[in-house]
Amino acid sequence: MVKTILKKTLKKSKASSFLPKFANADKAIEEISEHFGTVKWSLKRIILPLAVFYILVGVFFQEHILGALFAALMVFLYTNFLPDLDAFFQHGKGGKKANWFEKRIALFFTPLMIYYILSEKARPLDLGENKPFHNRRALVEFTIFLFAFGLIIYFSPIKAAFLALFGFLGFFTHLVVDKQMAL
Repeated sequence: MVKTILKKTLKKSKASSFLPKFANADKAIEEISEHFGTVKWSLKRIILPLAVFYILVGVFFQEHILGALFAALMVFLYTNFLPDLDAFFQHGKGGKKANWFEKRIALFFTPLMIYYILSEKARPLDLGENKPFHNRRALVEFTIFLFAFGLIIYFSPIKAAFLALFGFLGFFTHLVVDKQMAL
């Protein structure tokens, strides 16, 4: 049923003409099922205890953290799939070669970049390699970005640190599933 709905959605939407050739219902279901077990495992054994600890830290420091906790959980889920979103960017097809700064913008603001690419408001960048976000460097850079972003939106080092930690754990979980890193 899910496969049928995805196929119909991809067929009817204008976006299907911009998606990479391998982006189909079967591939989407395969990616989700590949990561689902590990995400479920890490939610039970790592994220839930960490969330309880975060609540206790919030009570101890008298900070209201439930909204920040919800945002951190969403960041954890998002970063579990972030490295695979590089499929929306070209590699080796003769397009505009992305420099160091453009690669970081593509990593940090992937959803916005994908929106502009699909709406034809921006041309896809050539990131220069296949799966450029599947490495330790991208993990560390994105974690630092999340910490800085957390400081800007929360003005609290505790909330920023937990946002970065949840993002780190999500990204790390993805890299472990894809066998780019080992435990």
